[in-house]
Amino acid sequence: MGTVTHQKTADSVPSAVPSAGELELIALDCDRALVGFECRPDAEENARQVVVMLDHGEQLASAVMRLPESDRGVRVAGALQDWAELLDRGPGEGPFANWTYLRALARAVRSFTQFLQDRTRPRTVRPNR
Repeated sequence: MGTVTHQKTADSVPSAVPSAGELELIALDCDRALVGFECRPDAEENARQVVVMLDHGEQLASAVMRLPESDRGVRVAGALQDWAELLDRGPGEGPFANWTYLRALARAVRSFTQFLQDRTRPRTVRPNR
């Protein structure tokens, strides 16, 4: 069971915020990664999901970082800090390190996704009575 590694390249990160449909698909990938212990993926599937989360996270963190800090909120600021630490630290050692790493990546990606979904969701205007 090898450790998954991933190197970022600045050219590989798309600059646009994903569409609402793309954000929904990313949210589904997060749900797949955040399953309980009894449903955890085998080593090969875990490695595939880590790569997917790293790709999603790079795209979403880039989109979030282009926004003014005052627009991000505490949750997103924490997710950005977690994201940077996860990329620096990697999965670690031990029998569940890669699975735990996947879940930590997915939690940060989920925070980015929910934030961007909230920003792009149409606002309902209620008429004054």
